[in-house]
Formats: sequence, structure tokens, C-alpha cells
Amino acid sequence: MKKGLLFIAVLLFSFAAFSQHKCRTDKDINTTVMTKSEVGDFTVTDSDGNTWNLYDLLDQGKTVFLDLFFTT
Repeated sequence: MKKGLLFIAVLLFSFAAFSQHKCRTDKDINTTVMTKSEVGDFTVTDSDGNTWNLYDLLDQGKTVFLDLFFTT
């Protein structure tokens, strides 16, 4: 019986501990969006050899999401 109560107490504590995260709102997300005037123009080449220009894509009305990463 004591082990069962201890298990339930630990389970409830873990739920309470993990529920203390900050919820993102639309206001938080919109602060990370930059406009064309805030970013300089650049050209990149992807792994398939295609060349992409930032301002050309934005002028076409496309949304650009940059996911920058590297490997060592």
C-alpha cells in the first residue's frame, strides 16, 4: 500500500513539475519575424547545387524560413 501511494505521489509531482513550462503565444512568435528591410540580401547554394537569392524569393511573395546548422 505504501509503495502504491509513493508511486502516485511521485507521478503527481512529475506532472506538476513538467507542467511549469512557458506557453508560447502569437505575440512571442511574431517577435522573431524579421522583414525584408531588416535583413541584408544574400545568395546561397544548397546541397543539390541550386542557387537561391533571398530578395528574389521574397519578391516572388514566398516566405523564407532559415534553418541554419552545421556539423563537425
